[in-house]
Order: sequence, then structure tokens, then C-alpha cells
Amino acid sequence: MSIMNKLLIILAVVSLFSFSSCDVQSGITKKSVEKFEPTPTPSPRPTEEPIDPADAVQVDKNLAGPMVSVNEAKPKKEPVCDKYNQVMVNADGAVFAIKGPCRNITVNGDNNDITAEAASEIVFYGSGNTVKYYRYANGERPVVTDSKKANTTEKVAAPAEKK
Repeated sequence: MSIMNKLLIILAVVSLFSFSSCDVQSGITKKSVEKFEPTPTPSPRPTEEPIDPADAVQVDKNLAGPMVSVNEAKPKKEPVCDKYNQVMVNADGAVFAIKGPCRNITVNGDNNDITAEAASEIVFYGSGNTVKYYRYANGERPVVTDSKKANTTEKVAAPAEKK
């Protein structure tokens, strides 16, 4: 048998195994894919309403005032964010307002009702809490992190100015 004939036989055997393994693999792949549902078509993302410039408050993000803590349901005086402070709420059932724009409001308790002028970030570790805000820090919506998915944040109308 010549070298040419031997090469032809080797090529025929190799190609036979290549095609059969491909068919076996595609059959296995087809069966494993059949149990999955097709990927859903993404729905369009709802467009957010533009922020009214009158609702924005400009804050120097380089300011970092001291931490403001609220540790009781009825704070003796309302907390104030005068230097882009962080506010830590460690209470249950508190109802109060925060004056000034805050860097961060962290709520560790349950069933608190907080109204803030503005906040860049709101973090919930408790449940049943509500944080309302009426302005946007630097014209941006606050970033909300809710570990229990049982809290509410909402934009409300600014309170009427006292005379």
C-alpha cells in the first residue's frame, strides 16, 4: 500500500470520528437546552421625569460635617445637616424632620417616619420605615439601599415656609 493510500484512509477515519462526535455533542447540547425557557425580550425601561431645577439644592460634596445621631423616638431637637453630614437613626417609631441637605441617611430601626430636605443616599437596615424628601442634592435622585425591601422613600412637596 502506498503512502498516499494510507493518508487517504487516515483522513477518512479522522473525518468520520469528527462528524460523529459533532452529532453526539449537538444532540446532548440540544437536550440540555430544551429544559430552559427562551430569554425574555427586555421591556423598555420607564423614563423618569426630569428633575425641576427649582427642586435642586447645590451642595459642596467636599464638605464632611460630623455624624448626626438620632437615638430616641422623640429627639430633643431636630437634626440639622449644615455641612453635608451623615445622619444615623438608631430608633423605633421616631417621627422627625431633618433640615439641610444630607450626604447619607442610615435608618437602623423600625417604623420611623422621617422627612428630609435632601439626601444623596438613603440606607435602610430596619423595616416599615418611610423617608420623604422634597429637594434633590445637586439635582440628582438619592441612591436607595433597602436590605429588607420593606421600606418607602418618596419625593414630596416642600413644606410651606413659615412667616
